[in-house]
Amino acid sequence: MTAIKEEKASEQSSKSLLSSSPPYKTPEQITDEDYKVAPTSADNVVVSNRGFPDWQNLYAMGESNVEKLPWFSKELDLDLRQELANRNIKTGRFLDLGTGPATQALELSKLGFDVTATDISESAIARAKKLLPREIRFVVDDILESKLEDNQFNYIFDRGCFHVLDPIDRPKYIKKIKSLLVSRGLLFLKTFSVKEPSSYGPHKFSPEMIEQLFSTDFEMLNSRETVFQGTLPILPKALFAIMRKKEVKN
Repeated sequence: MTAIKEEKASEQSSKSLLSSSPPYKTPEQITDEDYKVAPTSADNVVVSNRGFPDWQNLYAMGESNVEKLPWFSKELDLDLRQELANRNIKTGRFLDLGTGPATQALELSKLGFDVTATDISESAIARAKKLLPREIRFVVDDILESKLEDNQFNYIFDRGCFHVLDPIDRPKYIKKIKSLLVSRGLLFLKTFSVKEPSSYGPHKFSPEMIEQLFSTDFEMLNSRETVFQGTLPILPKALFAIMRKKEVKN
């Protein structure tokens, strides 16, 4: 009898979880109370909680909900694909930072890259390990306290991690990115743009702001205004920047 009661309780709990609303809001539901207005300078200003999703629970709500996430895109980011083609980059060790749905890691692996994909969310990594090829190395890791070995990646792709960090954590992020890249390694960074008119969402950046933040350790090779591919009916305006790690001068 006890076992039957526990099974029924488990079923009720599962039904309750599945019937609950998704762990994110649609653009129409989001207000400035959920996402505070992004700063307009690169100063390390301490910003209060911006109401970002619970990354741990976000990827444990079922595949149909994952595919509805605003940033979900099955295709390789178009700006990254174009940049890889322009630079004739076909091989090397790639870090997909903040992999989330892991679609970008999968597409990079299909192109022949040696891919490591990290996320702070244990549920995201567990999902990826279950669904995607073993050739991709999936690791639970917080970039601000990363346990990854230094000097192991030729390229890093950040499609949405940096722009959700508190400004006070940006120097720590940049220091770690620098340490993970080999000499003259490339960082492909995608963030929300200051040209995005909405007042909610991640922090927004201009090319000048990115250069101001990264110039000590990175050389800005190129940047362009673009969009953030995903499931929203109107794609948010984005900034795509390509930076090279500076060589250490003796």
